Parts: sequence; structure tokens; C-alpha cells
Amino acid sequence: MTEALKNRSNAGEKERNIYANYINDLYCRELSAQNRKIILNYSIGAEPLPYESGSKLRTETVFELAALFYKYNNLKFSLYSSSLHQNQALCTLARELPNVSLSAYWWHNFFPSSMRQIIFQRLDMLPANKQVGFFSDAYCVDWAYAKAEMVRKQFAQVLSEKISQGQYTFDYALMIAEHILYKTPQELCYMIPSDF
Repeated sequence: MTEALKNRSNAGEKERNIYANYINDLYCRELSAQNRKIILNYSIGAEPLPYESGSKLRTETVFELAALFYKYNNLKFSLYSSSLHQNQALCTLARELPNVSLSAYWWHNFFPSSMRQIIFQRLDMLPANKQVGFFSDAYCVDWAYAKAEMVRKQFAQVLSEKISQGQYTFDYALMIAEHILYKTPQELCYMIPSDF
């Protein structure tokens, strides 16, 4: 960090990565020492473009995150990813690390076909208490409602397909939906005690 700061006026990607990692590690170290009931939300996979952002998540990033989450295993981390192609790797990360969960469908994934693919994959790979079914960074109540409706319809379609395949019963599908859309977010955010 000392060397990177010496080059601050000409900082490039390497130095910016050093700054960000140093600050992030320091922040996690301080929170870990305080042993507070908190969940850290990381939005990953959206990289800046000239007018907006694009979905980009290097495979290495998932493993770099794994090292951080393992190092601070007394903290909870929830990931919002814009990267559809890295969902399987993120599911594996959440499955292997007790303090990591995945949340919903963010930004570049917020399209019905992408949402259904993510829901299918997560239902196959993760328990209900490791996934949150809704997240919104909507700028107004109307859009938050519209997003909630989109999620509900895609979730219902995926669950009905699981029922028609014989993988779920109707009652089991309802229980899964209740946990992922209601109980899991409450438990992860320390709003209710864990009961499942």
C-alpha cells in the first residue's frame, strides 16, 4: 500500500486494486474484531462502460472473494451478482462457505430468462437458507413493485416446472418459496432466529 500510494498521481488499475483491497480488508478486519451482527452485501460483476456498465466477472475474482470470506468467517457476506455465467461458481462458493449467501438477480441478470436460469441452478445447488429471492435497487416504489411482480412470476414458473418434473410436491414448493422470499432474508439480517 505504501508503494502504491507513492504512485497516486499516476495510479493505474494495479494501484486502484491495491487501494480497494487494502481498504476492504481493513474494513472487514475492524468489523470482525467488533463481532457485530451485520451482513455485508457485495455487488459484483458490473464493470463501468462509457455510458453504463457491462457484466464482467473474472473466474479468479470468485476465488479471491473466497479467500476474503474464509479469512473473516465470523462475518456474513451476501453477494449480488450481475454475472449469469459465474452463477454456478458463486453457488459453489456459497455452498462451501457457511458465512456466504447469494441474493437475487441484479442489474444485467434482471430479465425473465436469466432469472429462471439462476433460480433453477440455485434451487439445485443451495439450501433455502443460503439464497434470497428478491433484491431491488429501484429508484421508486412503482419500479420496486414491478420488479417484485417479475420475480414472483419467474419463481412460480420455475417451481411449477419442478413440480411437473416430480422433483417437488406442491406443498414443498410453497415451503421453499416462503423461505427464500420471506424467512431467509429475515434470518440473514438478524430479524428472526434461525429455525430451519
